[in-house]
Order: sequence, then C-alpha cells, then structure tokens
Amino acid sequence: MDTVENKEYILFEDIAYLALAEAEADRRNSDGTRDYLHILVNDVLPTFGKMSIKDIKVKIIKAWQVQMGIKSISQSRFNKYFYVLKRVLDYAVENEYLDSNPVLLVKRTSKLFKKPKSKGLEYFSKEEMRLILDDTCEGCTEKEMERFAFINTYMHVAFLTGMRVGEISSLKISSICFETNLITVSTSVRKGIVGVTKTDSVRTIPMVDELATVLKKYIGDSKREYLFRNPRTGVIYRDTRSIVDTYYKPLLKRLKLPYRILYSARHTFSSISMESGVALSTISRCLGHQSTEITSRYYIKHSRSNKDLMKAQLESLSA
Repeated sequence: MDTVENKEYILFEDIAYLALAEAEADRRNSDGTRDYLHILVNDVLPTFGKMSIKDIKVKIIKAWQVQMGIKSISQSRFNKYFYVLKRVLDYAVENEYLDSNPVLLVKRTSKLFKKPKSKGLEYFSKEEMRLILDDTCEGCTEKEMERFAFINTYMHVAFLTGMRVGEISSLKISSICFETNLITVSTSVRKGIVGVTKTDSVRTIPMVDELATVLKKYIGDSKREYLFRNPRTGVIYRDTRSIVDTYYKPLLKRLKLPYRILYSARHTFSSISMESGVALSTISRCLGHQSTEITSRYYIKHSRSNKDLMKAQLESLSA
C-alpha cells in the first residue's frame, strides 16, 4: 500500500486517524479520545472518508452539517463533531496537503441543533430524592435484588455528599473513616482513566449518620479495595454508561421517575442543602469548588423553596 506521501490524491481517511492521534499526544489528558474516535467512525468518515481532501468544499461541509442536524443532537454535541472534522483538515494544512481549511468558512453554531435543556430539569425534588433513598425494592425479582444494594448505596453517596460521578466510581473503602465520619476525596475516573480530581485537589466530606449506616452495611467485612466494582470483572467501572444502563435507568423506571442524568444528584445535593439552610461555604467545600461563586452560579437552583427560605430568614430581622 502506498504511503500517504507517495499518493497522488490524499483521501480524508488516509490522514484522519493520524490527525486525531497527534492531537491526543498533545492533549493534557486523554478525556474525550474514545468519543472523538466514535464520532470519526460513525459521523465523519461516512461522508468524507473516501473524498480527496482537496475536493472537500464549504458547500459539502454545510450539507453534512444539515445531515447532522437531522439527528436531533444538541449544539454542544455537534461542536465535538465539528472539532473532529476541523482537526483532520487542520492536520492536512499543517502537513501541506491542503492550502487552507474550508471549515474556517463555516459557522459552527446553527438553529439546526437543540438548545441545552433547562437547568430546572436537572434536579430531583426532595420528595423524589427520598423516594430513591428510602426504596427497599419491594416486589423485585431476584435479579433486581442482586443489583439493588449497589445502586441504593451509590445513590446515597451521590445525594448525601455531592461527589462527582467519577469520584464515586474511584472511591476506595480506605478513604471512608467511620471513626471521624469523614470521606476523603482524592481521585476520579474520567474517560476510563483513574487520576486526580477535576480540580487536582484533595477534600474531606462529612458523612451523615444515614450514609454511614448504609455504607457499613454495604461494606460489611469486605477486603476489596474499591467501594463499587463490577461484580462480573471484579474491577471498578471506568465507564459511567455501564452504571447508568445496568443500575440507574432500571431504578428510575421501576420508581416511575423521569430520567435525569446521573450527575443531577450532585446538583440536587447542592440545592436541597441550600434549601435546608446549609451555609453556601459548606456546600462549596463539599463539592470541591474553589469559590462559592461557582457553586451559586451553576449548582444552586433558585426555586420557590429557596425564596421561601430567604423570606423566613429575613422575617427574623423584625422578629
């Protein structure tokens, strides 16, 4: 097979994997690599793969953009598609296979793509949270009961600590101290790799009595290293999707609750904590934020309950 340099016509597929591999080598971490490859194979190569890179024009890119819009994806999702296409053609320019990148003449944002869902849809109410935590899986099948302990414990950790899903997945039993009632958070699984937390910091989270009781029962006399692991392989889940499909979605379906992403438990923790009168600084420290401004702006739902709490607190000024 001819090498790329010896070919008269360079096809898009000839350099696509090389372009992404080079980008991965320069990236600070490997987050997104598998997703970008998935996009390349399923959404970019079918259109551009067999084309000579010199034949890829603006009108063809715009037509592809319209086709992607038919898939009913969000703008943020399409941004990743756009990145993959742009990265490959950037590589072509950098290696002098192409004079200029036609992607630069195409506007990335478009009304073809869905707007992000309202933040209000990302939270569980306090009643929904209690429905999940107080669940006993009554009437469950034997198979459902086998999985119940895992997801019930997982949701207790998620709702009562505000930890990120990757932090929960990489939580070691040795990081849970029942003498001090503290959980130390120092690692996280991100795109399949166990590393430091998102903010590259270590924090401790107070463990409420309800959580301590659930954890003690779940851990028992186990000698395993990690709190949550795949019962089939014996290792931790490096992909949240497996937890969602195997445990989380069936739980919501059984309890007849609308689907929300698993990360919503973190948002729920912050908002319900605020509604319960927990200081913003405390919530921020539990979440691992560097400032309370981040917590307030992105994690606190300004609901009717918050307004009622604010009014009650202000009423005390004239009491």
